[in-house]
Amino acid sequence: MLPELTVAQFLLLSSLGLSVGIIGAIVGVGGGFLLVPALLFIFPEASPASITSISLTAVFFNSLSASIGYRIRRNQDFRTAALLIITAAPAAILGAYINQQTGRGPFELIFGFALIFGAVYLIIRSMLENSSQTVSATGKARSIIQRDGRSYEYRVNEPIAASVAPLAGFVAGFFGIGGGIINVPFMLIVLRIPANIAVATSQLELTVASAAALLVHVFSGVQESNQWTMAAVVGFGTLIGAQIGVRIAPKVGGRIVLGVIGLGLLIAGTRLLATSLL
Repeated sequence: MLPELTVAQFLLLSSLGLSVGIIGAIVGVGGGFLLVPALLFIFPEASPASITSISLTAVFFNSLSASIGYRIRRNQDFRTAALLIITAAPAAILGAYINQQTGRGPFELIFGFALIFGAVYLIIRSMLENSSQTVSATGKARSIIQRDGRSYEYRVNEPIAASVAPLAGFVAGFFGIGGGIINVPFMLIVLRIPANIAVATSQLELTVASAAALLVHVFSGVQESNQWTMAAVVGFGTLIGAQIGVRIAPKVGGRIVLGVIGLGLLIAGTRLLATSLL
């Protein structure tokens, strides 16, 4: 029950959820890559299953809220999203199941490497921000007209898109961070999907993948004290934060923001690896 949380814990978790929701909606990766290391630090005795359950709840509400916002803007590629969902959801379920069998020590070690990968992604993404992008010359044609009248014409190589989705789904389920950290750079760099469309489409895939992984934890019967209460508080924060992120995304100069966050994750990942190995 909510009264089991102290006022300080409630304010900390809700503020954390709000911040993660804003950043996750702007970047398009669910925000779990920021939330999990914070939860590992705040709750040093919690199991990986408990940590990822809280994070997956936040990722689900974040991506759901952001998806609704991006749907209003009409810049989601539903065909590509459906392809990603079909191939990613089963892998997300598998990742969540393996997470429940993993101890805290191995999880922190593996997650340290994941943080460094996330840092590299954000730094690369910051360099791609505001840069010109040529669309792919091969694949199924797409045509999207946003609510503001801007139109996008591009092509998607669907077999290649489907090939990477299981990895993104597994990452979402195992780490509780959402698969957007793989999907978004892949769509930008390999598939050459316009950035606005890639971010919005990733949020739609994240909604389903995170829900599939979260259900594994819900029905497992394994939970710790206040786990779902904390998940609800963080999730509510991300629900609000995502709407803020969707609205300010077009106005924010994301290059510096992404670079700073990427540097922070690089430091956090290196520290986590050092403490796990020593």
